[in-house]
Amino acid sequence: MDNFNRYLEEVSDKSGIKFRLIGEDQAIYYDNLKEIEEENKATSVLYLGEYKVFIVLDKKYEICIPLLQYTIENKYRELFSAKEQFVIDLIEGKEMAKANLEKALPFLEKGISLLLVEIQGNKYEALNIIKELYSEQDVISMVYGNEILLIGSFDEVYEHAKSIKDSIVSDFYFSCQISFSNIVFKAEDIKKAYLDAKESMELGKRFNIKGGIYSSSKMILEKIVYNISSEMKKELGDSFSDKFTAFDSEVINTIEEFVNSGLNISDASRRLYIHRNTLIYRLDKIYKDTGYDIRNFKQATVFYMAFLIWKENRQEL
Repeated sequence: MDNFNRYLEEVSDKSGIKFRLIGEDQAIYYDNLKEIEEENKATSVLYLGEYKVFIVLDKKYEICIPLLQYTIENKYRELFSAKEQFVIDLIEGKEMAKANLEKALPFLEKGISLLLVEIQGNKYEALNIIKELYSEQDVISMVYGNEILLIGSFDEVYEHAKSIKDSIVSDFYFSCQISFSNIVFKAEDIKKAYLDAKESMELGKRFNIKGGIYSSSKMILEKIVYNISSEMKKELGDSFSDKFTAFDSEVINTIEEFVNSGLNISDASRRLYIHRNTLIYRLDKIYKDTGYDIRNFKQATVFYMAFLIWKENRQEL
């Protein structure tokens, strides 16, 4: 994206024309246009890949709009469209020639992960951050639909997701959630990887999973809970709802961290920054209040399914 911005600056400098590129969602792609009166503005449409963008400039340069459209659209296509369109075609189920596949995704044989990044803010500003993080790595990143999509070969995909989330939150204070697929080695599996990451994102938000990073391989229980019958959900929900509602945030946090730690007391107490005896006391209290000892795997499974249903119901209120 930096190369594209530098190109836009060069176009503006050489032509002497100040202009603004703004998306339908009001995202600013480029802007060096000073405030001018509405009657002095000229506006037209151009396309950056599949995205409709408006170019705004002083009306006295209106005659230059067709040339600006042509040069900007061509440069964007040159910098981004080939690999991005290739990935889009794979996600949408179109067949690709092997030669094109090897050229667009040379890292596929190493195994790739697909990440989706959803933010409450300007997607293109966040995309710039991601492109800077991976400027020296063979990673494809783009806006696709309502999310930012990344494809690459990552050693520890969770750590990459965490780094991306931390960078976006610290730079822009945007709310940010990330989901990622299992590793795939075949182009025809990229569509499934996308659908898995998309499903994980929806489940993570639906059940308000702590941390905001959702791994497809670790969302099995959430998938089961989502797909159980409404009658069973009601039965489980009614059994626990009042008990969960009565818990304070400290106990709720304890439940989440204990489950996320694999029911390991030492790991959970470390993540909660409390002594293990304090954690044991809290677990005993949960047992006393609910009749379920979540140190026991079978009881913890039923308990956590009910907990997810309770969280799902709260999200819908």
